[in-house]
Amino acid sequence: MSQHHLLFVDDEPMILQSLSLLFEDYTVYTATSGQQGLEILQQYPISVIISDQRMPQMTGVEFLRQAKEIAPDAIRILMTGYSDLQSVIDSVNVGEVFRYVNKPWQAEKLKETVRFACNVADQRRSITKGKITVPPSSFTLGIPEIEHRKSEFELLFVDSNESHLQSFKAFFEPKYTCHITSSPEEAMHTLRRFPIAVLVSEANLNGVDGVDFLIAAKTVQPEVVTILMTGMKDARSVVRLINEGQVYRYLVKPFPRESLRLTIESAVIHYKLYHDQLASRAKLSEQTMFPQVPPFLGNSASLRQNFVARPA
Repeated sequence: MSQHHLLFVDDEPMILQSLSLLFEDYTVYTATSGQQGLEILQQYPISVIISDQRMPQMTGVEFLRQAKEIAPDAIRILMTGYSDLQSVIDSVNVGEVFRYVNKPWQAEKLKETVRFACNVADQRRSITKGKITVPPSSFTLGIPEIEHRKSEFELLFVDSNESHLQSFKAFFEPKYTCHITSSPEEAMHTLRRFPIAVLVSEANLNGVDGVDFLIAAKTVQPEVVTILMTGMKDARSVVRLINEGQVYRYLVKPFPRESLRLTIESAVIHYKLYHDQLASRAKLSEQTMFPQVPPFLGNSASLRQNFVARPA
């Protein structure tokens, strides 16, 4: 039996019963409302949350938004049988949904999705375990002490409109190192050369689908935080970005420049915290492998090197 705990939230008891039977190898909790689901999250270590969208009192997106605050490491999946475009977009921008599943679901495909989500949950917990808390002032953007010096984070803007690219560079260059290009191929080259924190792409790149591009970009640099800008609301594109590209935000034009600024600052914080957690985890692993050598034994670094180099 799997050690993972699943939470299913749906206002239809028969659906919850079916899901419980389908996932009998897991520890399963069920809730018929978002409020009940939040109460369960406060009591049990849930690995994966699967919620219906259309529920009375609280929608699935609103429930997942609140669930993220209670259990940030739990993987969130949205399930719905309706082509509700705005809810799909909100699931990205508000609930940071990991996957989007259509009703009626295919049993084996849903089980595969949940297995994958459980693996991701394990990775998140291994990263955050023993996490060193970072003082807020060290990563909050816009504070006076960093206002007049450039951040170490690098942004990449990809847009077929040159004037848009120049505007992005002029607006963000005082704080960040900005790379701009109208070519998806050049953008991929930039991703391979530089540690890009945030990638912002237009939906249509001179005949290249921006959705396809962002999905491909994540294979080149998996840790990059991606944002799609588009003038059209397209449910299929959003679902692909959730399920294949793990997009961070989906911005529908026209949007205020301030909205883009806040979105990028949020994305940079997301990137920084993730890397701080990775660094903390790596440091703990090194300390476990190489305990501190007492001073009288000499230089610990050279001892470690000799220990590693010594044949078995």
